[in-house]
Amino acid sequence: MTYNYHYDVATSKSSLIIKLLLRWRGSVWQATYVELGIWTVCYGIISIIYRFALSDTQQNSFERFVLFCDNRLNYIPLNFMLGFFVQIVVNRWSQQFANLGMIDNIALFTSSLISGRDDRGRQIRRNIVRYCCLSQALVFRDIHVGVRKRFPNLDTLVAAGLMQQHEMDKFDGCKSRYAKYWLPFNWALHLLNVARKEGRITSDMMQNSVAQEIRTFRSGLSLIWTNDWVPLPIMYPQLITLATYAYFTVCLVSRQFIITSTAKNATEYDLYIPFMSMMELVFYMGWLKVAMGLLNPFGEDDEDFDCNFLLDRNMTVGLTSCDEAFDDIPDVQPDVFYNDTVSLLYSKNSAAKNVKFYLGSANAGAGKPFHLLESISHLLHIPVKEDDDSEKEVEMVRHPINERVDQYLQTTPRNRRGSSIISVVNPKAKRMDSFSSAVFRRRKTGTKNSNS
Repeated sequence: MTYNYHYDVATSKSSLIIKLLLRWRGSVWQATYVELGIWTVCYGIISIIYRFALSDTQQNSFERFVLFCDNRLNYIPLNFMLGFFVQIVVNRWSQQFANLGMIDNIALFTSSLISGRDDRGRQIRRNIVRYCCLSQALVFRDIHVGVRKRFPNLDTLVAAGLMQQHEMDKFDGCKSRYAKYWLPFNWALHLLNVARKEGRITSDMMQNSVAQEIRTFRSGLSLIWTNDWVPLPIMYPQLITLATYAYFTVCLVSRQFIITSTAKNATEYDLYIPFMSMMELVFYMGWLKVAMGLLNPFGEDDEDFDCNFLLDRNMTVGLTSCDEAFDDIPDVQPDVFYNDTVSLLYSKNSAAKNVKFYLGSANAGAGKPFHLLESISHLLHIPVKEDDDSEKEVEMVRHPINERVDQYLQTTPRNRRGSSIISVVNPKAKRMDSFSSAVFRRRKTGTKNSNS
């Protein structure tokens, strides 16, 4: 699975960007350091030969050859070729990622629409979910290297608990010359018919709802399998790879610094080390490595899909939601805002950060209300205190902007010019809540609005 850097870029600061660039795992530096090192060594060898091993006549001939290569380097349209290739590969990768398959919808619909707390009802719900996970495992073990190593044969699926022995006998007894990914789905859909006949599903519409979720899950796996069946034509990645490596092979000569002052292409500054060409190699080679890494995401590289994790997660969540969590809901009790105004609380540290009320872009032309709200937000801006992990109790308070904005809207209704804003904050109600890991305490003071 790829390195997750989202937390590192949660806020856009220059220091965080630099920190992100210095990451090694899964970085462009890790992808291109071998090619960059080989290219730099080869460039240095050619430069040493040109400077110290060639005669004046040979140097003149080499300099003309450098000019020839440099003038024709643009014959390779590397920008266009790489850009088009990466776009196609990223689109295929996105499509495959979107169809990996989460079991949640099937499990939740199965749990809520198939009734019965007896063993028969439990078994029907669990088997429907397990059969869908089994089909997913059958598909993944044929296209994903890591899953294939985990389940090299059907016996390992039985040992893992995805399939039972009598089900494997039934699976082997179904004679088909093609892969039987569809068979567990067939079992799951027939179990829906059984549940309907036994009255565990009360209507055809409910049965169809579960069937449609199974259909969507199966269609996604089918799309992933067809992408593995029909990859991009091999000549396309061959062409892009050949063009990229050929381009930088020519650059070994065309980017040499010319030391003869009388040459047409004499170098103004002899830097010895081609920094710009090295940067170009990192960019283009990194671009190519991005495409090649996404071309088949069902391997064991850092950037590939972790399908073993997905199988474990689907099996665990699916069986839990349709069995242990079946018909197990909290008691229906009034919520904390029952017969009261709704104002969600903030931790004391987060309440110090200003919150801007969005009133619609047309309110910008209304003049005073819009600008006054902006000024209120800026006046309430207070530096946020850093969280103290050792603090056991978190104080919950109302955000100060709530009351001020509500008071403004109530005291100057004419300035809103027909606005349909309805306040949900009672300025007379004062509430400050505190909670800890062990105790949740709620205190109310002030007048209570019984008509809320």
